[in-house]
Amino acid sequence: MSIKALQAARSKLMNDAPLNAFWQTRYGRAARHLIGYRRPVSANDYPSICYVPANGTRASTVGGRHQERVSLVVGIHEPDITDDVFDGVTQLDLVEQLIFDCLEAGELGPGAVYLGEAKTIHDLSVRHPFHEMEISMLLAAR
Repeated sequence: MSIKALQAARSKLMNDAPLNAFWQTRYGRAARHLIGYRRPVSANDYPSICYVPANGTRASTVGGRHQERVSLVVGIHEPDITDDVFDGVTQLDLVEQLIFDCLEAGELGPGAVYLGEAKTIHDLSVRHPFHEMEISMLLAAR
């Protein structure tokens, strides 16, 4: 398992203008980008994106790159409910689209590429007002 693909995805998302504008507009600060997972314990820990290696397949290559399944865990603090919908669910939906708009272009950086097969899993708002979403996807890196 190499963290090259995670580093490339993190760099691309950290520098994505629409995503950064969303964080600044909604939360007044940039999201924290961590490689590895740390469960946030307070509102001050949000917003965050954790880049977590899930598994790699060294034998499976795409254009000379090793395929890896990774998870991006996005966390936000949203205490309100609007029209019987948790604001955290609504905001994670917006973040999910911004992340895919950024990554689905394919190239993440030198030697790294987004391969797709994304699956999104929500935390069912069990820790309201803290909300998390996991996006599991395939990346490849040299």
